[in-house]
Amino acid sequence: MDIAITFNSVRGESAGIPRLVVDFLGKNTTDFSLGIANVNAEIRVTPSLGAHDMSKSYFIGYAVMESEIGQFSKHTEQSWTLSLPLYPYTLQKMEEMRKGGDLFLAALFFCTAVYMQDAASPLTGLRRASVQTPRYSSNYCPFKVAQSEWVKTLRELGYGDYFLMEIPLRGVPPKRGMEKAVVHLKSAWENFEEGKDDQTLVSCYKAFEYLAKRKGAKHPDQQGFLKLLENLEDEAKKTPLKMLMHNLCTFLTLGRHEQGKEAVGIDDVDSEFALVLTQATLGYLAKRMKSGS
Repeated sequence: MDIAITFNSVRGESAGIPRLVVDFLGKNTTDFSLGIANVNAEIRVTPSLGAHDMSKSYFIGYAVMESEIGQFSKHTEQSWTLSLPLYPYTLQKMEEMRKGGDLFLAALFFCTAVYMQDAASPLTGLRRASVQTPRYSSNYCPFKVAQSEWVKTLRELGYGDYFLMEIPLRGVPPKRGMEKAVVHLKSAWENFEEGKDDQTLVSCYKAFEYLAKRKGAKHPDQQGFLKLLENLEDEAKKTPLKMLMHNLCTFLTLGRHEQGKEAVGIDDVDSEFALVLTQATLGYLAKRMKSGS
């Protein structure tokens, strides 16, 4: 091992293309001074800390060094700050892998260095330096970003308004019978990200319309939601829930431009509100479904 690397912290920057900035602490473990010529790192999201099978990881990009390092004296430590751009789709995939918990990342460093016997000696031996995490033998350096720290970083990246309670904005539990509704939900997210506010509401409505028709109802109205909530035995819950979901679908119909009716102006605040409520409602219905229903 030439350089032992440990993770310090992450932060987000949202000006222009959002960037993830990661701070490491590197230690020169050799008996030589090093002249660091270049550092970058392949960054992946992994399902657990220290995961070895990278086929189950998700590649999010290459991080580059924020500034020149220069001389790295033997047995000393120095800060390394690397950053990489994070696009909305990448953040979505990261959230899917994180599943509301801690975030696990792995970095494969590419470090080019020259060796110096001392500060007065000429530079010799241009080569790739080995960068590893203490106590791990893998070339990938694992590190964990705690849930609380990542939630703060998401806000810095401008990725929605997250709180520690974390309503999972993409995580409808997989259930038979929900697949096509989830397809409509994904279309709603795509429309929202493209600024198509009216179409966002339409796609959300189609998700509920599909589920209602599967249960033999013509529309996602109160009767339709009664059928969707048939596994819920507590009538004190069922009555307000059917009304709440019906009212949501009434709001979603405002995204349509029906002939003979005056169009309602739908903006990004409306579409974001509709999308979050649709996501939460589909997640609730999925959790209430019996297997195979």
